[in-house]
Amino acid sequence: MQSVPETGSGLEVSRRRWLPWLWLPAVVALVAVAVWWARHPAPLPLTDSTVTASPKVGQRVYLGATRSDLEARDLAISSTSFRTADSSTDGLDVDGLEVEAWICRDGAISQTTDPSRFCADVLPAEGNTLHLGGGDQLMLSVESPTPVALVLDPVEVAYRDGLQWGTDRIGSEFEVVVIG
Repeated sequence: MQSVPETGSGLEVSRRRWLPWLWLPAVVALVAVAVWWARHPAPLPLTDSTVTASPKVGQRVYLGATRSDLEARDLAISSTSFRTADSSTDGLDVDGLEVEAWICRDGAISQTTDPSRFCADVLPAEGNTLHLGGGDQLMLSVESPTPVALVLDPVEVAYRDGLQWGTDRIGSEFEVVVIG
């Protein structure tokens, strides 16, 4: 004869399957806050000044975009872009016009045609790290084979700052009149 197991009074408390799901909203909120924080670094510094230059046709001029007295930050720059201000006479579509961003290591300039005299090293900004407040300066270079008048907004950089990354404008506005 087989024995039948006893089940008690017939009332059993089943485990609540929804209880582990209570953590899901908290985890989603935490991930959302972390992603927002990673995509919103502190704004980059802008200045009220305008850097001006009047190079000759075919002459490359370098203009300092940032100051050396800034808060210490390391910006790993992935890309740079330039935009003309509304008051610009000419646009960036002039044939042969070259506008590039550079990093001046351990030095600073206002404007020059030879930054190597003032900088320990001159590197392309894209793909390198700019040490703000650590002796580095972001520079802009302009060269045109024809006369042109440009008013440029501050340089826009896509960058990583520690665990945060973003895209923002940095530095001064520029007025460049290339004379013939």
